Amino acid sequence: MQQQIALLRELQDYDLKVQAIESRTGKLREALDELVALHDSLNGSLEIQRKQLDETRAMVRDKEIELEANEDRYTQSKGKLNAVSNTKEYNALEREMDTLRKMRAQLEEERDSLREALEGFQADVAEKAEKTGELASQIHEEESGISDEAKKSEGEVAEYAAKRDALKKQLPKPLVRRYEFISSRRPGAAVVGARDGACTGCHMRLPPQLYNELHLGTKIHQCPSCQRILFYEEGGEETAGAT
Repeated sequence: MQQQIALLRELQDYDLKVQAIESRTGKLREALDELVALHDSLNGSLEIQRKQLDETRAMVRDKEIELEANEDRYTQSKGKLNAVSNTKEYNALEREMDTLRKMRAQLEEERDSLREALEGFQADVAEKAEKTGELASQIHEEESGISDEAKKSEGEVAEYAAKRDALKKQLPKPLVRRYEFISSRRPGAAVVGARDGACTGCHMRLPPQLYNELHLGTKIHQCPSCQRILFYEEGGEETAGAT
């Protein structure tokens, strides 16, 4: 039984190494996925702001065209002013020119506000474009690193898998099935030590008779609480048979 426990622990050691590799690779991929999601979000925001930038540029051009038209009309009215022959026409032209001056002031204010907004959009677009570019470079580096790590991990996992398969052949199939069943339902170790009268997997106290039998090492036992496979672990303060 002691030999079987030793083989089970060795088998578990390889399983835990494979789990650690898969966990490490999984965390790398999760970190990459977060970077990709952030990049996509920034890129989407960047596209929206680029459209706003183009629309604002078009609005600025429209205002400038309106201002040019206003200036042309004002110049024409001013030219007519010197040619009028009566007070009524003169007053009408004065009112028209006053209206054009007020309109020009409003157009200039709107144009200046649009120019200010345009500068803000340009700064935001430039900043987001820079961040998006930096993220794209980081993602490329991360992908390259993960690819290298995956190749390395595949070799390690294949090596451990071969050793696990060899160990399984040395163990009774029912025991291997029991071990795999526990491993599939319990995080971490499926084979744990019993020390100081307790299971080190769930830390629950063990029946004294069970603890005594573990010390003798003549039979495979499981923890009544967590169902993990147990082995007697030396070094506890209590001796076998202690309550």
